[in-house]
Amino acid sequence: MCKKIVAAFLLIGVLPLGAFAKDDALVAITVQQNGRSLVTEQRSLDVPKGAGTLTLTRLPATIEPETLQITSKTSSGGFKVLDATFEEELLTPSSLLRRHLGKNVLLRIPDGTTRDGRVQKTATVLSVDEAPLFLIDGSVYSGPYESIVFPEVPRQLSPAPRLLVGVDNSGPAKQDIELSYLVRELSWNMDYVLSVNKDATNGQLSGWARITNKTGVDYANARIELLAGEPRALQQNLMRGGFAAPAMAMEKSFDAAASEELFEYHLYTIARPVTLNNQQTRQIKFIQTAGFPVTRQLLGKANALPSGRDDGPTVEPVDAILSFRNAGEQGLGQPLPKGTIRVYQADGPRKHLLGEAPLDRTAAGATAEMKIGKAFDITIERVPTGYEKTGAHSVRCSWEIRIRNSKNKAQKLTLQEVIPGKWTIQNASHPYTKKSKSIAEFTITLPPGADKDPVLLTYTLATDL
Repeated sequence: MCKKIVAAFLLIGVLPLGAFAKDDALVAITVQQNGRSLVTEQRSLDVPKGAGTLTLTRLPATIEPETLQITSKTSSGGFKVLDATFEEELLTPSSLLRRHLGKNVLLRIPDGTTRDGRVQKTATVLSVDEAPLFLIDGSVYSGPYESIVFPEVPRQLSPAPRLLVGVDNSGPAKQDIELSYLVRELSWNMDYVLSVNKDATNGQLSGWARITNKTGVDYANARIELLAGEPRALQQNLMRGGFAAPAMAMEKSFDAAASEELFEYHLYTIARPVTLNNQQTRQIKFIQTAGFPVTRQLLGKANALPSGRDDGPTVEPVDAILSFRNAGEQGLGQPLPKGTIRVYQADGPRKHLLGEAPLDRTAAGATAEMKIGKAFDITIERVPTGYEKTGAHSVRCSWEIRIRNSKNKAQKLTLQEVIPGKWTIQNASHPYTKKSKSIAEFTITLPPGADKDPVLLTYTLATDL
């Protein structure tokens, strides 16, 4: 059986002249991180005199037509928009076949007598639902075909969406027209690289803005602004991931993306024009810094309220956390957009990936914190040693927590016990602080040695739920 292929051989020859011509355009794009962007284009166009129709092509397939605004930069008083019709049925094999329903096409099918022979027949398109049906020589044909030759391309179909604008023009015929619209599938994200020394006490940060264009059109030499924040949108489209650029030589610099406040957000302007071709992801240098202090923390965090059915030790993970202060004196001090941060450690000529984590937006002066992995050599075992209900909504329980450090150096561990309700801790073997309403925090120094007895943390908890 022949492979089913639909082909339109007369496609190019019958397109209207100028369908692929590029107007002179100036483009400015404000790119959001939620998959939507605001595009402002300026096009030099011939506008009909009096009442007429202006046809706009080269519109993105993901345009939100209800957001489109059209103004004349040349003759604002003499250019009036009366109505607009958005045609988004694109020229595809399926739409071309659908538009020829009830019409004749040339169909190439097996000749039925030889193994590899083909014959070309005039066929009337009867149906395009499921498998297409054709009328050939008075009989209904449903079967394999190699190709379809269409006699024409219907006026309603175009390679890209187009807008028919009814205008009343009393100004000049040649005008600069400004289009402003929201578009989906044009977004940006941040990729950070944090390089730390062997002890993870000092680091250097580089950042790249990753812009992805999947709108269906190219934007050449556009002025790009990147909006960091969370503007409300009724619909959001998350973008697929891209790639990470290699780290480059470090220097103090935010010059590639100057920052300014915009309402409750931050706006970063790329210093040079950028070309964003369709189906392309580009990365642009955003930030590079000199060295700054980095803080390393080992954190264990668990629910301290037992179920009453616990009878054996529970092994709990320990998170490895790095943090730094976004301070100006360290070459930082500008608001950092949210993104993905990858942490590398340099040990002489060698370089290793320690982990990656989401980096939340970090204001100037705030602390950036990232959970990059689990500690290998610090183990925690939690064993319940007592449990009783002291009332309808109150519980009293006791814990023995065994902590072992298998490294050959002492380690400091922060242990956070999450406790609901109104609680008190009694008979604790180590001092603690009330970190928040629901967290008791212990800071414990663990001596080295896998062959030594574990550190025992014990306490009794009373809570009223």
